[in-house]
Amino acid sequence: MTFTWDAKQYLKFSDQRTRPSRDLCERLPADDGTIRKALDIGCGPGNSTALLRERYPHARIIGIDSSETMVESARVQHPDIEFAVQDATALEKLDGDFDIVFTNACLQWVPDHRTVIPEMLRRVRDGGIAACQFPETISQRTHTIMRELAVEPPFDQYIGSGGARPYCHLGGDRFDVRAYYDLIAPMAKQVSVWETTYWHALAGYEGVVEWYRGTGMRPYLSQLPTDDLREQYERTFVNRLRAVYPEQRDGTVLLPMRRFFFVAQM
Repeated sequence: MTFTWDAKQYLKFSDQRTRPSRDLCERLPADDGTIRKALDIGCGPGNSTALLRERYPHARIIGIDSSETMVESARVQHPDIEFAVQDATALEKLDGDFDIVFTNACLQWVPDHRTVIPEMLRRVRDGGIAACQFPETISQRTHTIMRELAVEPPFDQYIGSGGARPYCHLGGDRFDVRAYYDLIAPMAKQVSVWETTYWHALAGYEGVVEWYRGTGMRPYLSQLPTDDLREQYERTFVNRLRAVYPEQRDGTVLLPMRRFFFVAQM
């Protein structure tokens, strides 16, 4: 599945999208002068990488992303940070002496966590920190609706089961926090794992669609050849969503997003 990311669309919800990465940054060590080099894997348009710059103003900060569009946007927005086009499945090409290796809302897109996460940990020097967050989207109703629509007429002839967005995680049909702990713990001196559910207050169902146009729905919409089909997909998505997430009294829709975190000291 190939599609192009839209940094402008993604950043429409910059504050809410950045909140989990800000929470994760708060679990990183304070700047005591020993943090010299930090890596952000899947940096997107650089909003999470900028948090690393804030926390470590004198360190060399490097952000990588597989999307040229995202990297171009990040370079414009944050000229004091290094950015490069680099896939998260090829981390072995990077140095192994980072004080901090950080990734926010990236690994849900990256297959083979049993290989990728150990490679991520190997980029960290002895005594450094690896920190990660990504959403547990496998069973979230918004995403199951997207998958259902992909195999229903008229969308199935363009998307189908083969074009449904892959969900990358450990645990089969269910997200398995224990499996991540067992993967990380043998490589780390200390590891913490936890989950948090964020409730995003969005401006009605159009706000929900706008949110997903920049993330989970984008792979589906990109496979539909006309504006009419894309609009029909979005309308059908909203109609099914109404029964799951009803509007609040003021018209707001509260969208729950469960996210997984780990911090490992190497």
